[in-house]
Parts: sequence; structure tokens; C-alpha cells
Amino acid sequence: MPGPDTIFEPLWVDAPNGTDVLHQKLDQGEIDEELAGRITQLMERGYVVIPGAISTELADALVEEINNVADNPDYYIARRARQSYAHPSRDIYDDPTFRMIDYHVNSTLARQAIFSPPVATLLKTCFQDAINAFQCLTFNYGSQQAMHQDGAYVVVSKPLQFMASWIALEDVSPGSGELQYHVGSHKMDDFMFPGNSKSWNPDRHGKEIHQKFMQKLKRLANSDDYPLETFLPKKGDALIWASDLVHGGSKIADKRTRRSIVTHYCPLSVKPNFRKFSGHYYETRDHDNCYYTSRHYKLKPGILQRYLKRPSPKFKKPAFMGRK
Repeated sequence: MPGPDTIFEPLWVDAPNGTDVLHQKLDQGEIDEELAGRITQLMERGYVVIPGAISTELADALVEEINNVADNPDYYIARRARQSYAHPSRDIYDDPTFRMIDYHVNSTLARQAIFSPPVATLLKTCFQDAINAFQCLTFNYGSQQAMHQDGAYVVVSKPLQFMASWIALEDVSPGSGELQYHVGSHKMDDFMFPGNSKSWNPDRHGKEIHQKFMQKLKRLANSDDYPLETFLPKKGDALIWASDLVHGGSKIADKRTRRSIVTHYCPLSVKPNFRKFSGHYYETRDHDNCYYTSRHYKLKPGILQRYLKRPSPKFKKPAFMGRK
């Protein structure tokens, strides 16, 4: 559950009466025992693992497709080491920090994975709404990202009302920069940035307050109350986590790949912040109350096409791609 001093409206699974609501749903036949067990783990630990959330065949097909994006780079947007967005030319793809940005827009396989029935069912139940995938990244190698809470950087209209999935596209082995998280850390009190903000705005808030935020995470998450665990999934396994779970990428000990696809979702009634400034916000229906949108693509009903021109060597973001 969120901290007792939170000023934000949580999802029912994070509300003080969440356990009562869960039992009611189970008693009324809205959910089965397996789903109730997954939600219980999510409520108590801040995450749940879904073994075999996608088939190994789908995982293999996604890896093959991602390996070949440089053959048709105009259809995709990529990034490396937090540099400017660009199309995934071969030199960009070969960079260890390479990642696809919002790959779900032009990849049917990606949408099959991120909306797989076990994942979508859990999210729809927790949201009590249709789901909207609004951010999607692929990784070939571990991110080595510092421990953090997504809510400081992933901004939606109701700050506690989003969740994320991490789907393994291959078996993950120790030393590959595997994902780590602090169990139960989603229950820590809110850290508030100036202006009663749950998210950090570098220009408005500055770096000093962000350093204090990171110090708090390190101090609290390293206490005995929030033990550190490492995620070593098999191909096709999915990790679903709460917005405030403290997590990050461990150091890479050798050059092994750690292929995965990561997605952030919110209820359809909750809106990503980029809706305010993108100028082209549109929610596209995939199937069965599963929707997707993107900060980086112009989406039109029923139309998926080449959204960007081939970049020059000094490629810069087109205006429609929004702010960094």
C-alpha cells in the first residue's frame, strides 16, 4: 500500500481496503484463485512473476524481428546512451546501449507480447478499466540503471495509477545486468518534489532535490524492511510491478545479452502527461480493451506507416516527437 501520507488516489490494489476488495472479487467469481494469488503477491511485494506469460516461439520471433530492424529503419525509432532519437541504422543497433522506442506501434509481435492474456488480464483487473500501453522499450543488454521509482520520471494524470511489465525474450543468466528490486518498497511513503509533485522536472526542480530523492531510496530500500532480490527469468516469463517499486539494473559482469521488452500501462481513463504537448495524441484499440498510444509517433485510426524520414548524419528530433 502507498505511504499513509499520500495525497494521490491509488489503484484499489494499493488502497487500505485492497484485501477486502480482493476477497469480494474472489467470492463473487470475478477472478479465480490463480489470479487472486498473483494480485496478492503484487499487493504484498510490489511485483508478481508470471511464468510463461508469452510462448518461447513468440519470444524467438520477436528477437529475430528486432535483430532485423536495421533492414527497414524508417519504420522504427531507436536511442542509445540517452542520445537523440534516430532510426535504427546498423551502427546504432550494434551499440550495447541500443533500445527500440515504442516498438509496440509498428510491431504486431510486440503487441501480442505486451497484451498477452495473462498480462492483460492482471492489468485490467487491477485497473478496473481498459488498459493503455503508453511506453515500450526493448533491450539487448542490461540497462545498469540506478535504483529508482518509475513515478519520478513516468508521468500520468493520476501519479499512482500505472504499472509496468518486463518480459524476458531469452533465459537471463547471472552477470548479464539482470533486473533487481527491493521487495515491498512500493509501500514507502511518497517522496514529494516541490509543488506537491510526485514526478521530477529537472528544469523546475533542479538537481539537488533529485539527489535527496535518490539518497532516500538508497537509505530506505537498503534497510532490512526491503530486501533486495534479483530477477532471473526463463524465456517468456513476465514481471509485473507497481509504480512505486524501487528497481534498477545490476552491473554487467560480462558481455552476455539480456533481451527483453518493457512496457508501461495505465487505465484508459488515466492519461500520460505527453498528451498535453504532443499535439497528436491518439489511443489506438488493439483488441479486447487493450489500447496503445505513443509520444513519438503520429497515430491515426487504422493507419500505421512510415512516420519519420530517413535521418541525416546530424539527425534531430522532428517537432512532433515531443520534448526529451
